[in-house]
Amino acid sequence: MFHALIPVDDDERRAIEQVETVRSLPGGPDEKSATILHVIEEIETPPDEAGPTLIEDLNESLPELQGLPDSVITAERRLEDAGIETDRQQMVGDTARSILQTAAETDADAIVLGARKRTPVGKALFGSVSQKVIRETDRTVIVGR
Repeated sequence: MFHALIPVDDDERRAIEQVETVRSLPGGPDEKSATILHVIEEIETPPDEAGPTLIEDLNESLPELQGLPDSVITAERRLEDAGIETDRQQMVGDTARSILQTAAETDADAIVLGARKRTPVGKALFGSVSQKVIRETDRTVIVGR
């Protein structure tokens, strides 16, 4: 069974493109499975009188406070409608690190990323989750478009 990790952000169009990429891979739906991952960026603040416990508590409650974006629900429904076995994970933390960790934990055969339109200058200034994942993983990375 081919297992894909699909890290989904809040962009529904990009999530659909990622799902369609998985659906288009060789093999029938019964030969594929997918984990949909949604990562919420962790809140980082310098320690103050409130102490780190307040921030740690807030970070732990972020998934419940924010709920699931439509992009995650859409991706999950489209995969299930296609007959592809699907599970979902939500994490709080660094996006690239969370993707790499989940890929290892789920033993994903490939990581299916969504492409963003960014200028070369934008990539150089702000970095890129995709670039970091591609550089640091030993798994196949597919960039859907």
